[in-house]
Amino acid sequence: MTAPAPAGPDSGSVYITTTEMYRELRQVHDEVKGLRSDLKTLMDDRADHEDRIRALERRVWTASGAATVIGAGAGVLAQMLFHGH
Repeated sequence: MTAPAPAGPDSGSVYITTTEMYRELRQVHDEVKGLRSDLKTLMDDRADHEDRIRALERRVWTASGAATVIGAGAGVLAQMLFHGH
């Protein structure tokens, strides 16, 4: 009975050391960490963008309300001036 041939560079097998495994794991870890940081930045930018849109919408509604009040007041004033009351 013959013993199986040891795995080596000529056997077609792949041998990965724990050091190589650790390096790959660290590389994947660092890439995921970078992606997480990029995602956080994007989410912060999105939140800031939404805040700016909300502030702009508040200004538009405020200006619209003010224009309505001023327009109604101008109408009443014009009526008083032209009709003599």
